Amino acid sequence: MIVLASEVNQSLRSPAGPRGILHEMADQGAMFEAFGAPARTARTRQEAIASTVLALRDAWGPPPVSSYVGVPTDVLGEEWPSSVPHIPRLPAPAADPHDVSTLAELIAVSPKVVLWLGGGVVTADAEADVRALAHRLGSPVVTTYAGRGLLAGDPLLVNAPVHEPEVAQVVAEADLLLIIGSSFDGMNTKNWRIDLPPRRAALTLGSLIQRTVDLDCLISADVHEGLAALHETLDDTGVEDRVPWTDVSGIRDTVVSRLLLDPRTEPAMRWVQQIDAGWARDGAVVCDMAVGAYWYGGYSNQPRPRRLQYAVGWGTLSYALPAAIGPASVGIPTLAVCGDGGPMFALGELATYAQESLPITLLIVDDGGYGMLRFDQQVFGHPERGVDLLTPEWSSLGAAFGIAVERVSAVDAIGPALARARTANDRGEPRIVVWPQRLFPPRTTSPRWFE
Repeated sequence: MIVLASEVNQSLRSPAGPRGILHEMADQGAMFEAFGAPARTARTRQEAIASTVLALRDAWGPPPVSSYVGVPTDVLGEEWPSSVPHIPRLPAPAADPHDVSTLAELIAVSPKVVLWLGGGVVTADAEADVRALAHRLGSPVVTTYAGRGLLAGDPLLVNAPVHEPEVAQVVAEADLLLIIGSSFDGMNTKNWRIDLPPRRAALTLGSLIQRTVDLDCLISADVHEGLAALHETLDDTGVEDRVPWTDVSGIRDTVVSRLLLDPRTEPAMRWVQQIDAGWARDGAVVCDMAVGAYWYGGYSNQPRPRRLQYAVGWGTLSYALPAAIGPASVGIPTLAVCGDGGPMFALGELATYAQESLPITLLIVDDGGYGMLRFDQQVFGHPERGVDLLTPEWSSLGAAFGIAVERVSAVDAIGPALARARTANDRGEPRIVVWPQRLFPPRTTSPRWFE
């Protein structure tokens, strides 16, 4: 992602700092640097063009890097008389042969390997490569949220969150955890306190993973090229094809059955099943920070990569309602899964839904406030404060924007309601579906990590 932003008139600025120009900030780009994104602020037209070229280079990676480019309004209005410079592409770092050999040796002495797949596999278009490796090594596969949809339907895929005990046991019983295309972040790993095998290795771009857990081997290279080198080295070292060291094909069914039998979690798991049944696989799903979205983001049966957006790494309440505009704006039917609190931050974007005739369905679980924070207070034995909110009368709110609202009272009505909303979306009509319900949070949320 590149943020191209105007800034206040450069000619009116003072070298000593802000002087009171309308909208003036001392350093607008610093907001983005706080998130780890490079920020470039142009002072001349030459700097504006150069900064944009560098931002495009960074966005194409490898690895892809988001950045900010700020251009003052007076510079923005200047004429550019020259040609547009060439935008260089950075080559992916080649896999170090010594590191690849080290990884091959680790695999050779580790009969029980688990593959941990992240979003880097998706961006590298390396799904076929990791599938071949998994079947060669007989390795169970777990995915991060960004990797959801990889190896869909494959018998080696553990299609459930690692936070569930059945999945955690598979990871813990392995000899080697091979992380591919993932930064191994805290939300996926219970802040790195999941039980890990004695040996760990990673094939991924970027330096973030070096700050997480100790690794026996790290290959910093393009995932596709790194896997190709690994396969070749495994051939040379005589590592033969293996049968799966454990059967994981029934783990999802076991987890789902257990959740359906627990009266606390049964409504939420049925909610997930209803969305899976009611929203077509060609549509996108964008999840907010809400109890219902935590359930769908972690427990849904994703049929393909790039279908689910789930900003769990930042916990960005209100993300889904505006973020859904992105895929919908290029014609992808999009489901935004929210609570009732998150949309209140961005209700104005409903006007964009209606004005642009976007194919979006906003699916709201209305629990009368901030359900996750309410649960936190209950867990810690604190009085419930500031978590019960006045929420809109959704039908009237939707009508104010010309958006039809369907209110469902039973969980089994959600799938059919989504199918009707999708039909309307195909006509360019956004829809809102509301289910009034309080859901018990899943194990993927931090208050339940260590039950």
